[in-house]
Amino acid sequence: MNLTRNLSLKLISLLIAVFLWFTVTSKEYRYGDFNIPLELHGLPDNLVVTGTMFDKQEVNNVTVRVRASETLIRSLGERSMFLRVDLTGMGVGSHPVQLGDKMVMGRPPGAEITEIFPRVIKIAIEQLLTRPNVVVSAEILGKPAENYDITSIRSDPPIVRVSGPKSVVEHIDKIRTQQVNIDGMRATILDRLVHLVPPHPVADVFPETVNLRIRIEEKSISRKFERMEMQIRGAQFQTRINPVQLDVWVQGPISQIRRLERNNLTAFVQLDGNEPKGQNIRLEPMVQVTPPDSFPAVRLERFSQSYVDVMVTSKRLE
Repeated sequence: MNLTRNLSLKLISLLIAVFLWFTVTSKEYRYGDFNIPLELHGLPDNLVVTGTMFDKQEVNNVTVRVRASETLIRSLGERSMFLRVDLTGMGVGSHPVQLGDKMVMGRPPGAEITEIFPRVIKIAIEQLLTRPNVVVSAEILGKPAENYDITSIRSDPPIVRVSGPKSVVEHIDKIRTQQVNIDGMRATILDRLVHLVPPHPVADVFPETVNLRIRIEEKSISRKFERMEMQIRGAQFQTRINPVQLDVWVQGPISQIRRLERNNLTAFVQLDGNEPKGQNIRLEPMVQVTPPDSFPAVRLERFSQSYVDVMVTSKRLE
């Protein structure tokens, strides 16, 4: 059998057959279901949509059935179409909206919309409210290590602006950050850029992020030292002091306070040399902690008495 005989005629016949097949199949209609997004437009700036509902469920997409040729059905994509709802003229309240095939945008010529589900949705609209001074509240996860605590949390900025439905925004006085994990941390300063958590899906927060600075320090405790001898500093003349002993409380980090001994403390009053002679004067007692490098964070909390009586005599010290 000679396959090359009348080759040109055979090729023409093949092309005609392919053309006829394409023509027939392209006219054969098929149906395709596509899940396409809702797009809302035409709402004034002072209003906000709080829900698009069907059967008490939120609806962000609808299903459309398209009738077209098989070739066209295959070429269609869900991203190429959307359903556009015009909200022009709608006010505050719940509005039933009938969805129609003319609302489907992006369909090519020759494609027919035969079904839309759901056919009716309810669109809820509220007044838009803006609160300019909403306080940022840091959301902390976990706890610092034992004997450590959070001593300060600062947000930059400390307040933000929140806009959204009036029913939601009018009750907001704080807005949370994303969680920051500080579990098991010791003395540190933690700087984090964190997002704020909107109070409602349609609420806007500006700015969307804040800088958090979290300071973690060793816990502070107080310790009492009884009957500390009072010293007089700066005296040029003989002096008398009453009382001669006071109880003193100091505070500071646990590790430093636990190492502190009585001989590390000196209780005293300071004279400046201008005190009148023979008169009783009242001075505020003070305390010195030594060596300072070993106890840098130890501070005076209080004395058992807030003053001492001192009298400077006329007899000069030798």
